[in-house]
Amino acid sequence: MTDEETEGDVVPVRSCDDIVIPRRSIRPDHDISFTKKIAFGIGHFYNDLCASMWFTYFMIYMEKVLKFQSSRAGMLMLIGQVTDAISTPLVGIFSDSNILPACFDKIGRRMSWHLIGTVLVSLSFPMIFNKCFLCKSTTSEWLKVLWFVPFIMVFQFGWASVQISHLALIPELSSVPASRATMNSLRYAFTVIANLSVYFALAWLLSESTGHTSIGPWDFSHFRLAGWLVVVLGITVAFVFYAFTREPTNYRRFSRLNSFSSDASELVRMHWTSWFGHVQFYQIALLYMLSRLYINISQVYFPFYITMTQNYEKKYVAILPMVAYLSSFSVSMVNSLPVVSKLSKKILYSFGLASGMLSCAVMMLDLPGWKIYALAVGIGIAQAILLITSLSITADLINKNTESGAFVYGAMSFFDKLSNGIAYQLIELWTPAYDALKPHEVSAIFYRRVMVFVPGTCLVLAFLVLLSLAPFKIGERRRARPEDEQAIMEDQDDIYPEIVE
Repeated sequence: MTDEETEGDVVPVRSCDDIVIPRRSIRPDHDISFTKKIAFGIGHFYNDLCASMWFTYFMIYMEKVLKFQSSRAGMLMLIGQVTDAISTPLVGIFSDSNILPACFDKIGRRMSWHLIGTVLVSLSFPMIFNKCFLCKSTTSEWLKVLWFVPFIMVFQFGWASVQISHLALIPELSSVPASRATMNSLRYAFTVIANLSVYFALAWLLSESTGHTSIGPWDFSHFRLAGWLVVVLGITVAFVFYAFTREPTNYRRFSRLNSFSSDASELVRMHWTSWFGHVQFYQIALLYMLSRLYINISQVYFPFYITMTQNYEKKYVAILPMVAYLSSFSVSMVNSLPVVSKLSKKILYSFGLASGMLSCAVMMLDLPGWKIYALAVGIGIAQAILLITSLSITADLINKNTESGAFVYGAMSFFDKLSNGIAYQLIELWTPAYDALKPHEVSAIFYRRVMVFVPGTCLVLAFLVLLSLAPFKIGERRRARPEDEQAIMEDQDDIYPEIVE
């Protein structure tokens, strides 16, 4: 073969220096100022006002004020919780997608669903702490119960829309773990303020009813007025949130770039279905569910425990929860400090478990005087730590995969709400028959056991789940599933120019 023939078959090879490799523009860690974090924190204030009324007083209002049977009051609570459970993952999927009209694009997908939820809550909540307008004295109790069903369902869908969109804003606004923990702490601090506002209002309203020491039909106007006060205050604070909070623009690009730049996910883009292939998703869902079960069961049945087991006057159903939330507020403020927020969340969660177990054990005793206040403080400490750390652990699970972050929060809330609804219904079905206005020894023992064993069991199970998470780093996803890799390969919008926020 001649040199000329050989030369014709040779393919020139470019030197390494001449090769230009396209690079993805990696978005650096982003954060917001502390002032904007405070503005973000009040975004769930309206929801928290409603949740305080719902979880603390809905059951006792239905049973003692409207005098519904325990099983039917439990059914209404179950309907609400199931509606919320179904709504949360759906809202999460909707919030992660672009199904809303183009007119919502200017305020962002998270803020849009937040606004929709606020409107629905405002229309429905005043009707829950009210009575059937179309019913007469001869109307059957079942028809009176059914009157509340549509309002409860609309309220729960709206509540879920606000909750999920607000939680999903956390990883959108900041990619710094310590900052996210601070935002969760501030969020919980305003939760405490919301609860204190409700308890203060009801303590004042119930103390005005000097003719009766127990809660009964004569307190209807007090609960109705409290419901309207919640709506007025909530709408006012919501306007402040909308005025000072801005969802980052180009969110789809940011979410995708976040996924590519995530150390934990190793360039894995997480579609909402991808989460089902990761064990930590189920572990943390169970941990969050058990945390919320402890918090909500303790909150719902604490008024019954106060009035029927410990035999305190009705004003204490507002005073003692207020003491619990004051201690929660103190804990949330301490937890928002940078030094504390950098501590291991697993260690903080363990401390919350210990505080909760101690409170459950103390409730086996009679608690006169200062002892009942000490119990309220212990419950408040446990609730604050468990809620803040479980939310922070969930944010760590999402890491920088914010493109499906709303679905993760929705899924967590699904397990939470469904389990709570089932637990309430079972407890109400087992509630001994008694005159709601004349408690007796059987009911006193029953509510003591409910407050000790149900939350206590949740804490023991949560401890076991925490042990299973102990050896691993939260949010670590070392290998992509084949469908995740295929989603990246088929994506035609992976490479972006430099994006300036």
